[in-house]
Amino acid sequence: MSNEELVSVMVPKMHLAKVYGLIAKLDGGEAEQPAAEPKPSTNPAPNADEWTPSRIRTAVEQSPPAMRDILRALADRAGEWLTTHDLAQAIQGNPNADWKTVAGTLGAFGRRVSSRYGLETLPFEGKRDHGERCRVHRMSTDMARQVLQALNNGE
Repeated sequence: MSNEELVSVMVPKMHLAKVYGLIAKLDGGEAEQPAAEPKPSTNPAPNADEWTPSRIRTAVEQSPPAMRDILRALADRAGEWLTTHDLAQAIQGNPNADWKTVAGTLGAFGRRVSSRYGLETLPFEGKRDHGERCRVHRMSTDMARQVLQALNNGE
């Protein structure tokens, strides 16, 4: 394909892999299938059952020690916003852990959640805190209870 046949398109980073996948399908000759009609949800809360106790146990069991340490820190302090620095300090196996360690660990976890478990959300929330000049994360008390149960059963 020549450069004259290419165009630049701005794509949000969170959708880049999906766009690459679509391009690969199109280049592979797969015909684009028409989108299926979405089924009406019978769930009152659309994502309420994504993180079932079984999925939480599986995610904890399949997580490396650094991710388990992060999950434990979030669960131990449920409802609190924890900085990446707080989460880095929680990683017991790496005394030199920093925000990059946390970012890499969370990135790998997010990819696993999406590709292996087919979920679109993490079991905690995150946002940028401009006052702290970093990302912060928080886990709900209900999720924390289930995560702590899975972590304690795995020991």
